[in-house]
Amino acid sequence: MADHDDFEDNQYPDNDEFVPYVTAGNLPQRNGAKVTLWGKVTKVSASEGFYVKTVDDQEILIRLKKPLSEALEGWYEIYGVSQGKSVLCDEYVPFSHEMTKNIDTEGHKSLAKLLAALDDPWNLGEHPNAMNGVTPME
Repeated sequence: MADHDDFEDNQYPDNDEFVPYVTAGNLPQRNGAKVTLWGKVTKVSASEGFYVKTVDDQEILIRLKKPLSEALEGWYEIYGVSQGKSVLCDEYVPFSHEMTKNIDTEGHKSLAKLLAALDDPWNLGEHPNAMNGVTPME
């Protein structure tokens, strides 16, 4: 029987690294870093990749490592490396039609702003289970 760690690694192979959500507005501050963003396809360019409008209503280029082999339309979650005003795409995942009916662009924009404001949002300190001076109630 495999131990729990093996199962967890197989189930979530990339969960060891936090890749922040960004908007076009905070993309330049993450230049050279891995990022994740939401965007709605606005146009496709055979030579460059495709353009998306982000939740903060700006259009950016998503550069591809190889030419497109499919038609793109609608909303995508895009994973890649920030190149200032564009993203070098590692992967893009389409949103289902059902998901895009009630997409919360304002909420996602707020989440990306919050994460950008925090240097290391998942760092809980050296002792994550410590009470840090908080006394338990009797």
